[in-house]
Amino acid sequence: MMPYGPKNPAENARWETPSKRMMVFVDGENLVYRYQNMVNKGYIPRDDLAHVKDTYVWGHSFPVLARNHEILRLTYYTYVVGDENRVDQIRDELKEQNFSKHTASLLPNQVSPCVFKKDRRSRSGKGVDIQMCVDILGHVYRGNVDAILIISGDGDFEPLIEEIKRVGVQVYLSALSDGLNPNLSRIVDQFYCLDGTTWKERPRNDEP
Repeated sequence: MMPYGPKNPAENARWETPSKRMMVFVDGENLVYRYQNMVNKGYIPRDDLAHVKDTYVWGHSFPVLARNHEILRLTYYTYVVGDENRVDQIRDELKEQNFSKHTASLLPNQVSPCVFKKDRRSRSGKGVDIQMCVDILGHVYRGNVDAILIISGDGDFEPLIEEIKRVGVQVYLSALSDGLNPNLSRIVDQFYCLDGTTWKERPRNDEP
């Protein structure tokens, strides 16, 4: 899989060194339900996406905002209904996924899974949100990163984003348009809508 980078060798100078140390944190529960909702509305997904119903969806180009930076790690948080074998299966599937990275990066680009077991009766929970917040703030306060990319449209992350900014770390955000809390895109340093890297066809009534 080709990493992001210039096709013209004359442009290589500006791609020699990643500009920031970045970690990416994916709210998989939010992402997969927003994705499925858009599919139900008639959106046609790209063929290269990986999807397991109610569990995860992933495309290697989702961290497009990180293309100029060194991604130290990308962690995908989600829930799964089932026994421990099912949980392990989803962990293994996620770990097989990768992401496009800076052309000069020598680090591995495998997805790091963080999978929680969920009761079948519960559609959602706070385990993903809480663990993401704990992990993000831990890295921020330890000085491990220069920037954070959060992939989620959940407005519950607004206080987290404000706190990251107060510490002096840049915050990037990517999300699908469906269910996106509009204030999130206003308060982050940079926002990218994932619709362009997710859908190959839109429903007729959504055409510009």
